[in-house]
Amino acid sequence: MTPLELLKTRHSVRAFTEQPVAPSIIRTLKAEVTMINTHEAGIKFRIITDDPEPLKGFSHSYGVFKNPRNYLVGVVDTALPDIYERAGYFAEQFVMKAVECGLGTCFVGGTYNSSKVSVPLRAGEKILFLVLFGYPADKARPMARLMAGMVHLKKMKPRQFFIPEDEVDRACEEFPMLSTALEAVACAPSAVNRRPTRLYIGEVDGERTICAKVEKPDHSSLIDLGIAKYNVNYATGEELLPPYSM
Repeated sequence: MTPLELLKTRHSVRAFTEQPVAPSIIRTLKAEVTMINTHEAGIKFRIITDDPEPLKGFSHSYGVFKNPRNYLVGVVDTALPDIYERAGYFAEQFVMKAVECGLGTCFVGGTYNSSKVSVPLRAGEKILFLVLFGYPADKARPMARLMAGMVHLKKMKPRQFFIPEDEVDRACEEFPMLSTALEAVACAPSAVNRRPTRLYIGEVDGERTICAKVEKPDHSSLIDLGIAKYNVNYATGEELLPPYSM
């Protein structure tokens, strides 16, 4: 699969099998987290395995979680700049590594018991989210997940993530990668499906280029912005959008 096709296979999985994640995959994911934590100031992600306690008893409008035993804990130092945006960016990097390993994932923002998350916090540190991972209970094949993702994308067309929308065709002529970038943003997970990220053509260091923003930069939207930026870079194979605001 191309990176964009792999992005389209990702969907929020809320039911997992009881099968333990293979040790080799856990090592791969932990290596990814170590690399992120080492290079990104203020990000202190942790992987927890075989611990269902934080998600016990939680159901929401999205449905009941089943066998949520493994997760990434999104710990950050809130005093560091651009921390919410960067947290979203690098959490999505973890997500796509998990997807590449054949796992299902799900961002969880509020429907968990933070007091049951067995990660010590220092002054100024905060848990922003969990990212569940494991083997999907539906055992859907990649093509089935791809089709499910395409159905989801119909709710909002990729061109709707560009502003102004009536100039998207001309912008795609000027920046051929924009079409792929918009598809990548369209399949980015978002809190309560708000999908606030928009691409536009701006100017950086005197040159016209593809940029991204959210209208209201609250913490949740900034996490979503970081997620969408990672998707763009992953799909295009280019560092088009940095994991921080410009």
